[in-house]
Amino acid sequence: MSASEAAMKFGGGVMLLEQGLPGWDELLLKLAVDRPSTAVIVLSDQIPGNMVRALMKLDASDVLPISSIPADVIEAAEKLRDTSTGGVGGSSVCWAFRGAVGGAGVTTIAIESAFELARRFGPGRVCLVDLNVADGMTTSFLEAVPKLDLSALAAAPERLDPRLLAAWCYQHESGVSIIAAPRNPDGDALAREPAVLRLLDVACGMFEFTIVDMPRHMMPWTKSVLSAVDEAIVISELTVPSLHAAADMARETDVLRHDRAPAKLVLNRMFQKKRLRAEFALDKAEGAIDRKIDSTITSDWDAARTAVNLGRPIAEVVQKSPLVSDIGKLVQMMLPEEIQAAAPVEGKRRRRG
Repeated sequence: MSASEAAMKFGGGVMLLEQGLPGWDELLLKLAVDRPSTAVIVLSDQIPGNMVRALMKLDASDVLPISSIPADVIEAAEKLRDTSTGGVGGSSVCWAFRGAVGGAGVTTIAIESAFELARRFGPGRVCLVDLNVADGMTTSFLEAVPKLDLSALAAAPERLDPRLLAAWCYQHESGVSIIAAPRNPDGDALAREPAVLRLLDVACGMFEFTIVDMPRHMMPWTKSVLSAVDEAIVISELTVPSLHAAADMARETDVLRHDRAPAKLVLNRMFQKKRLRAEFALDKAEGAIDRKIDSTITSDWDAARTAVNLGRPIAEVVQKSPLVSDIGKLVQMMLPEEIQAAAPVEGKRRRRG
């Protein structure tokens, strides 16, 4: 039986694959493309990076050591089954935010997007992953504790499972789980591709919504992450140099994503009239870079500064902030229709109030 036939016949349920058996990799790749609703367990002591990328495209997956006993496999299968049948829509969503220029406000937008999702869908469903391992600011913004042991993850990424990742999560009072490592000047060298991809794979299996704050500079794992996430968001500002940098980054991201949704281009720190000068309107900006600007975020510096000083969501310190309103529109635009339909009534009502 070919990989295509096996994917069509057995895909959609729970499938066990063992690295090293003939055709296991081809079957996994086919499932990721043709039957992403399949929950897959892979027995492997060191899974290749391209196979981790395939797992990230599945709704649910897990990796167990080759030495796992049947009870371990059964336990993993039951967890995957619960994941695939529970929550909103039964699948996970992963969004990656990346700045086209330095200081574009990526961390603030990623944080506020996570808070918006938690307000809509409730606590325990959203995680925020800070991949700026050398100089990340997420934990400082939120007065959170960076609990991710990057050295341990890098040494044995295949050992990461939901229980270990749960121990590395900081639970913010908003209901968002924060995954971040202590700032480390050598962190980029430790954050190798297998470690980062395994981290995101397990996070996506644990949480319905995974928000990734990515560094602007290219890392060995950047292309793999951008090609696998559900949405890749490029953040920039309404200046000529920033627009050109954003357009270049968005086009490069589109190439990586092939048939997946193209990169979203978002302009941050906009004035209320959504223009830098009277003659520099958004439509002219789009014409200058030959690309649609998908969303804009209104500047609310005082509210953002107050929120980070308190480690709290902007919505809790300033009522009716235009920044929070624009983040809500961005989140609404990116949410899949089936998840929008499954949003809790309480969350929708809470947002209107």
